[in-house]
Amino acid sequence: MKLEENSTDYGNLLCKEIHVKQLFKDSYFENSVQFNNVEVTNKDDVAFINGIDFSNPQQLFEFDSEIRVISDQHLIKFHFSLEGTYSYQPLSHIKYLVQIPENHCNMFYYPTTEGRDIFYKGNAKVFEIYIKPKLLPKLLGTHFKKSFGKLQHAILNSNSFVLWDKSKFIPPQIRSKINEIVQCPYKGEIRKRYLESKLTVLLIDFLMGRQTLEISKNNNKLMNSDYLALVKVEAHIRKNLKEPLKILDLAEIAGFNATKLKRDFKKVYGMPIFRYITALRMEAAKSLIAQDGATIAHAAYEVGYSNPQHFTKAFKRTMGYLPSNLK
Repeated sequence: MKLEENSTDYGNLLCKEIHVKQLFKDSYFENSVQFNNVEVTNKDDVAFINGIDFSNPQQLFEFDSEIRVISDQHLIKFHFSLEGTYSYQPLSHIKYLVQIPENHCNMFYYPTTEGRDIFYKGNAKVFEIYIKPKLLPKLLGTHFKKSFGKLQHAILNSNSFVLWDKSKFIPPQIRSKINEIVQCPYKGEIRKRYLESKLTVLLIDFLMGRQTLEISKNNNKLMNSDYLALVKVEAHIRKNLKEPLKILDLAEIAGFNATKLKRDFKKVYGMPIFRYITALRMEAAKSLIAQDGATIAHAAYEVGYSNPQHFTKAFKRTMGYLPSNLK
């Protein structure tokens, strides 16, 4: 990975040159998979980004919302916008603008042509996985030809490809798997085996999960304005887990009536709205207890439960084990 600043008609842009041999050196699955964390922070009206240089992920670079991207070989990228909004645009196939709102994800393929990463104003956190195209047939076997014929055609013809026209939300269980990868507690050879097992589950669940396939079909049936309204509601939910979340208030945010909100939310997010809220609360509480060392009572309070016993029952029902098991 090489980074430098280029002068363009739009001013100076940070340029990311991906050299595949270097990118996948000492990586996973026989040097076919690499993952990374990218963070954007804004201070005094200046944006800084770190994590895009794999050789030194802690190094900060000043940039102006866009990064020019060049790869010397074909790549597939899985992108998870954990915080903030992101887009990718291949310059030779402009129609394949990939828009990924906060808490959404997508997979796209780009041949050896120029593109650009676009990070919108505000802070951002990204988890990204790069893979060599040859890995997918090995990973999915016969399911690759059955389920990803369009991607196979794009690879054969060196055309850009995006998996979903409307990026899919990140289910709580997928976000949990990302956290397990990022916070891997092991070192050496055990770390590599642990991460390969977690990456395998994450990639298969992303590509072949029944929920993923069903949500993808349902997303295509919604008007884009309705889809974006639901994205707005979901973002409000995640940022207000500590507060009472009432269906009429959420419907007002969407501009829907309550019936339409409940029906369309389930189409996009794969479960009833209040079950989704509970799942987010339990994942947040799990993180507070396991990673931050919070007490069960404090974690319960932080995700909107005034009664720790009610929280414990909801946690056991959702997660399948007691929160005390995290201690």
